[in-house]
Amino acid sequence: MKIYELTLEQRIKYLLENEYIDQRQADSLLKRQTISKDLADSLSENQIGSFSLPYGFATDFLVNGKDYLVPMTIEEPSVIAAASNGAKRIKHSGGFKTFPSKRIVYGQIVLEKITDIDFEQLEQNSSEIFNFAQNAYPSLLRRGGGIVSLKFNRYDEFTEIELGIDTVDAMGANMVNTILEKTAHKIVELTNDDVLCSILSNSGQGQVITVEARVDFAQLGTKDMTGEQVANRIVQLSSFAQKSVKRAITHNKGIMNGIDAVLLATGNDFRAQEAAAHSFAFESGQYQPFSEWHIEDAQLVGTLKMPIELGSVGGAIRALPMAQLSLAIMKIKDSQELQSVVGAVGLANNLSAIRALVTTGIQTGHMGLQSKSLAVSAGAVGSEIHAVAEKLNQTKDYTIKNAENILKELREK
Repeated sequence: MKIYELTLEQRIKYLLENEYIDQRQADSLLKRQTISKDLADSLSENQIGSFSLPYGFATDFLVNGKDYLVPMTIEEPSVIAAASNGAKRIKHSGGFKTFPSKRIVYGQIVLEKITDIDFEQLEQNSSEIFNFAQNAYPSLLRRGGGIVSLKFNRYDEFTEIELGIDTVDAMGANMVNTILEKTAHKIVELTNDDVLCSILSNSGQGQVITVEARVDFAQLGTKDMTGEQVANRIVQLSSFAQKSVKRAITHNKGIMNGIDAVLLATGNDFRAQEAAAHSFAFESGQYQPFSEWHIEDAQLVGTLKMPIELGSVGGAIRALPMAQLSLAIMKIKDSQELQSVVGAVGLANNLSAIRALVTTGIQTGHMGLQSKSLAVSAGAVGSEIHAVAEKLNQTKDYTIKNAENILKELREK
């Protein structure tokens, strides 16, 4: 049986037998344990409960020669299915190659209306400011991170002190803001000027990754089109996304479907990721797709280039048991490895989406996977869900009204 055909218990047994999880983790999944009240209180204000989303995993990811199962948290079944489908086609053609970056997070200390003399004083004391910032967070230095750059910029009446900080495996928001605020006090001592604000930037410029994948034509064909025909149509749609902003937005949304799902599963800040990604897409002055596809040596070649903001330690990542479980399933060693896997998921989802668009259309597979959700929305429970979903897939009439009629007929038998 294929993994998606297994029961929940069989999937957990598969993970256990293949040493992705241990018995304690298997028991936790079977019990569907939620987070504790104390943990929820520590992570949210005015909390009154926990909101659950489905937690599954994508298969067949071969990234830099290593096989991965990739946990994903999302309410949309077609996203995990698409990730697995795209990854399998790429795996049969050699897998993903990635070129991850260090985790350089930029921070800004902003001053208002400082004099030319004060600005010169800042520049003259750049070494002192750099060294002060470098020692503002000793534990980061011990882990091999720290300050990597210091710049002074003027924007009309504003002056910016920009720090580039290598946060190693942490997403680093709190440590960066701590460094900035401590350094801001030093700036005040040097200039006697007021600091307007001290805050990290979610630009993502220091966290850009490149992911490459080659796909043999044989992996792309359908009943009605050869693999080469499909590849050429994918290239055409990729080219259109570079010209049409409206298409580029949807192209990128499909990539973010997969990326956000992995970030949620690992306890990372998907809002920061969205901000970094979409600002990067607009760097040229016209919103651009994160990926492009072309044909080379009788293969379809895809390249994804974008910032991926994440960490593998600290904060909610350490606090949330399911985030720790996700990292364990992937056997992640550091943030660069996680960045590589997340980038591969984005490109896999992109391949599946655009292949569907240029062949059968997006709704054929999408609505087939939505049938169970429609059945539940119509009121089906237990074995009724499968029965209603199966009938929906036969009739191809994916409406809540049809699902309700099918359920009514089923119950009247």
